[in-house]
Amino acid sequence: MELNHWSEELNSYNLSNKYSIQKAEPEEWGVYCSVYYNMAYTGFFREEGYFNVSRNNSFWIYKGESKIGGVRMAPNTLYHLFFMPPFNDSFEVLKLLKRILIKWSDATQRIKIYEILPDQVHLFTRAGFWPDEFRCRWMQRPTDHFNVHWDHDFIIKSPEIIENETGAKQYMNEDEIAQCDFDSFVGGFEALRRKKTSLEDYIPNEEIHYTNENLTQASTLVYDKVTGQLVANCRLCLQDNQAAVYSIGVNPAFRGKGLATRMLQRALTELKGKYPVLRLYVMEGNDAESVYFNLGFVPGVQEIQTMYIPVNE
Repeated sequence: MELNHWSEELNSYNLSNKYSIQKAEPEEWGVYCSVYYNMAYTGFFREEGYFNVSRNNSFWIYKGESKIGGVRMAPNTLYHLFFMPPFNDSFEVLKLLKRILIKWSDATQRIKIYEILPDQVHLFTRAGFWPDEFRCRWMQRPTDHFNVHWDHDFIIKSPEIIENETGAKQYMNEDEIAQCDFDSFVGGFEALRRKKTSLEDYIPNEEIHYTNENLTQASTLVYDKVTGQLVANCRLCLQDNQAAVYSIGVNPAFRGKGLATRMLQRALTELKGKYPVLRLYVMEGNDAESVYFNLGFVPGVQEIQTMYIPVNE
């Protein structure tokens, strides 16, 4: 196969006269990844096996006839790179992977590397990948029962998902949710990280496809009783078949009233017996991190959200 050609049907490719990649069966690949990727990170997600069958593009890395590691890669993306002891020439392999990735990728788009953990930052930097400015980490805690008390000034609802005229799913009041998120996040860390600057950027879409009835019921919309304005919301989604917070925001005029805490307590209570834990992804420097700690959420390994090759390389 030509070096600059990518195909979903790719089964093997010679990176050099010494190294090659070969398509892997996802479940077996996932077992190896769960052992060799990063034990501090994997240990945090104790049930994570990295073998979700919906994930494609898992490859073994071979040196001659010896399996020495694995990687997930496709045009413009690479992640979950690991090596198996005693192999230790990871830099040479990464340079070869970078070369083929550039050939396969759309040159007008960034090439992104996801979930860069502390033990791999130096490796990717040496290979010419640029670090994202944002540092993030997962937090989680067991679901549990809380006696949640809401002030009489607020009306509490769960969001509803409907089908529009085209048959696509959407939140029934997506315009209200978009305005609430815009007011909550615009100009802040989260908006910068997600590159969201306009009201249209906050119209909810993707998380609708990664939710279910239990998660929707455990999500929360908080309305001001006097004005009828949606002033806070917490929407949940599925992350590797576990419950996770997709978005939580409070209008600045209504902060300091414990709304974020109560929305998370409601989620933890509603999900008790349905999911063992609730997860959320937080960026370093986010003011809400103290709320999560106070609720008993435990942080995992800090990661650079992405590293990348600039478009013009």
